Amino acid sequence: MWSLPDAEAARVLALDDAAFCTEVGVAGDFRLGRIVAVTPRAAFPLRLKLAERYDAARFVLLGDAAHTVHPLAGQGVNLGLRDVAELRDTLRAARDAGRDFAVAHVLRRYARRRRSADTLDALSFDALARVFALEAEPLVALRGLGVRLLDRLTPLKRRLGEHAAGR
Repeated sequence: MWSLPDAEAARVLALDDAAFCTEVGVAGDFRLGRIVAVTPRAAFPLRLKLAERYDAARFVLLGDAAHTVHPLAGQGVNLGLRDVAELRDTLRAARDAGRDFAVAHVLRRYARRRRSADTLDALSFDALARVFALEAEPLVALRGLGVRLLDRLTPLKRRLGEHAAGR
């Protein structure tokens, strides 16, 4: 995955294969060697998207079907895994109680919990992506100060790391 501003992405997508290979090589400082072949390219906007509902009759959404987040934080897969874990716990609790695990109120429990958690996480990731995209010098300095401050707040830093890891 290669994340670029929209105009730059359009320019790179329009390159012929040889020029594209060179562009990829330059962007990666040729750490992977010279790029000699590419498969068809595609682009899609990196935008925050959350499904309005995660459940319907005997049906749920989870993972990327329920939400997309900016890859900056590297948390898309983790959100999907949390969705899976919550659905597993919800279905197991219904089964253990002898209930039909696909009835609306059971699936709604999963949907409420995950949509709420996913929304908070996704908005946080989106805010981070926006902050790190800022290029105006006073804002860059302020961002750097915030990162250094967070680095010194060990308990908060640890808690954020645990949350990112799904604990």
